[in-house]
Amino acid sequence: MKIPSYVQDLMSRATYNYDSRCAKHPAYSVGYTIDIEKRSQYGWASFLESEIDRLKKWVERQPGGEMAIIYIPKDTHLRHQQATITIYDPVMQHIEKLIPENRRATQ
Repeated sequence: MKIPSYVQDLMSRATYNYDSRCAKHPAYSVGYTIDIEKRSQYGWASFLESEIDRLKKWVERQPGGEMAIIYIPKDTHLRHQQATITIYDPVMQHIEKLIPENRRATQ
């Protein structure tokens, strides 16, 4: 599977989500739910939203690709904000290796 550079960039900012507050969401799934940070704390929340929408379109174009958006910040704040999404297999199998080891949170 060819993974575009914008997907690689998003995965480099991703961390696995083990937040019990998100566990109540029907799309939450351990090992598939990730948080993706804004590019910088000074970036616009709307830009993060457009990045997530572009990622969703790419995931759903892949064979068997499915993605659910759990949370996207709507208001911009000068701090690190993140979107919470779930990407299911088989696409997650290909892109999970792009999440840096030092960003892989443990339970």
